[in-house]
Parts: sequence; structure tokens; C-alpha cells
Amino acid sequence: IDLYPLYYMIMSSFKTSAEFTLDASAFAKTFYLDNYKALYLRFDVFRLFFNTAICVFSALIVCLLFAIPASFAFAKIRFFKKRFFFMLMIASMAIPGITFIIPNYLFMSRLGLIDEYPSVIIMWAVGSLPGSVFLLTSLMRGIPNEMLEAVKLDGGNYMQAMTNIVIPLSVPGLMTIAIFNMTGWWNDLLTPLLYLQSDLMKTMTVAAATILGKFKSDYPLLLTGLVMTAVPPILIYIVLQGYIRKGLVIGAIKE
Repeated sequence: IDLYPLYYMIMSSFKTSAEFTLDASAFAKTFYLDNYKALYLRFDVFRLFFNTAICVFSALIVCLLFAIPASFAFAKIRFFKKRFFFMLMIASMAIPGITFIIPNYLFMSRLGLIDEYPSVIIMWAVGSLPGSVFLLTSLMRGIPNEMLEAVKLDGGNYMQAMTNIVIPLSVPGLMTIAIFNMTGWWNDLLTPLLYLQSDLMKTMTVAAATILGKFKSDYPLLLTGLVMTAVPPILIYIVLQGYIRKGLVIGAIKE
């Protein structure tokens, strides 16, 4: 049942409009590739993929640059009001993101970042930070303190302990965060729809919802676009799914 929508989209993408009209749910009799050719010729597919990829991977890098040291601090460093700030961060996860749409848009507009990659990158990275820090902190708490003490005895500092010990041991958690965030961002419609307004800057999901919407009477072409939009996050999940199990289990292991 879960795979039926994917099956329906893939089969429909290989049908002509006439074959789709006769029986939309039937198996494709002839694998009609012109839908993919038409999609390539009518739209700059590579540009759409590039826009999406540059935003997704840049947001992931920015997110991890802030999430890793913050998680390490919450998990292994004692500082004033640590528990208060950690609970404050967790509480922020309960605030609906849609609450900040207007303030964020006005802020990005004043910075001149509307219809620019950084607007989407910043919104994605900042929005995912609380959840990423929460998961990584749980994982890093399971790293034995003795390993960090050994680094200190050898003359190392917190930065060396984080880069040489904590990050290598946190790879499953980092990959879990990467998978969840990347698949979520790739499928996100609202954020790039708000901030990337020109056709040249649109992402795959926005293009499927807006540009392809102009051809809504041609269902096979529309579903072909949806297939091309859905395939990358599915492949990411299939290839890296082993890290998800490891990342979610390691954080539950106590010292």
C-alpha cells in the first residue's frame, strides 16, 4: 500500500495521454519515453536539479557547522545555565515554523536576499538546528568521558577532542541528521516558493507545483515531473538507511 503511489507515478510516466485516460491504474503496455524527453526539452531540468542540490547541500553544511559544536557543548562541557539553554532549545521545536513566515520574509527582504540562494539556505539550516542538536546531544552523551580525558592528558583541548574523538564516533548520527534534513528540504515547497520567485531560481518541488501545473491536463507529463522530483530523496534514503538505525540506537546506549 505504501509503495502504490510510487508505482502509480512511475507507470503513468510511461503512458501516453490516451492510454492514461483509458486506464490510469493499469500497467504500462508500451514504455513511452517521450514524457521524459518532453520534460527535458520544455524545462531546464538540470538547472532545477542544480538549484535544489546547491540549496540542500549548502544548508546541510551550515547546519552541521553549528550543530556539532553546540551538541558537543551540551553533552560534554559544563557551563552556566546549560540545562536551561538546552530546554529552551527543545521548547523552540514546539513553535510552528509558519509563525515566523512574515518576519523572516521581511528580514530577508531587507537584507536583499529574496530570489537568492542564501535566503533558502539560512531558513533551512536555522529551522533544522534544534532537532539536529537534540539528536546529536543524545548521541554524544553516550561517548565515554574517559576518551575525552585521555585527550586532555595528552595536552589536547576541546577542539581537538571534538575533531579527533567525538566527530568520528558520531558519524552514524551525523548521517541520520543528513538523511532526515536532506529528504525534508528536497521535498519542501513552502520555503523555496516564498524566497526563490523567478523561474531561473526555482527548485524541483516548486517547479513541479507551479511550472508543471500549467500542463495539468497532461497527467502523464505532470506525473513524470513528480517522479523525477521524488527519486533523489528515495535513493538517498535507500543508500544510507543503515546509518539511520545506527544513529537512532547509539544515542540510547549509556556509558
